[in-house]
Amino acid sequence: MTATTAAPSAPTDKPSGRAHRDGAATKRRILDAAEQVVLRDGVGHLTLEAAAHQAGLSKGGVLYHFPTRDALVAAMVARIIEQFEEDIAAYLPAPDAPGHGMPGAFTRAYVRATMEPISEGEERLGAALLAAAAAEPALLVPLQRAADGWQARLVDDGLDPATATVVRLACDGLWLCDLFGLASPQGDLRARVAASLEQMIGEPS
Repeated sequence: MTATTAAPSAPTDKPSGRAHRDGAATKRRILDAAEQVVLRDGVGHLTLEAAAHQAGLSKGGVLYHFPTRDALVAAMVARIIEQFEEDIAAYLPAPDAPGHGMPGAFTRAYVRATMEPISEGEERLGAALLAAAAAEPALLVPLQRAADGWQARLVDDGLDPATATVVRLACDGLWLCDLFGLASPQGDLRARVAASLEQMIGEPS
């Protein structure tokens, strides 16, 4: 069908399903490219132009999804949050599994998600993004909101709130040590630390 014979489309406020999928795929492509730039050249070299070049797109194609560098960094931080949320969910008991809805289920999943080994690339990427976000406090707002949500779920997890909070602080401290290479425990010691935290939570009934 040519442009002259095509019937006019009805106006719509929402993109089509295919357009939405294509847009989401392009955003993932840009974020993947931005991560490669950060890991290869450092966060100081992350620009919209560099991300566009790495992704094989025009700068306008990147600007459509991320109008500023800060918007791109914020999306990269959001991706880290989303991945951690998925890691937690993977350790939560299924609705029909033993332990579902029992005290400490979310706290235990939080510990296990934190204790997962992460690659050197993930460590360097997370550290670089946090350093960049710290220079622009507004970029840390999504992480702060996510932390507030995790803390609320921990406090409401059927445990003593102080115990749940101590466990979270230990996990968050370990995560930061992983990111910045600050004497992070590995191997058997890491496993023993995890076991100690789970002991504080108690066994599921």
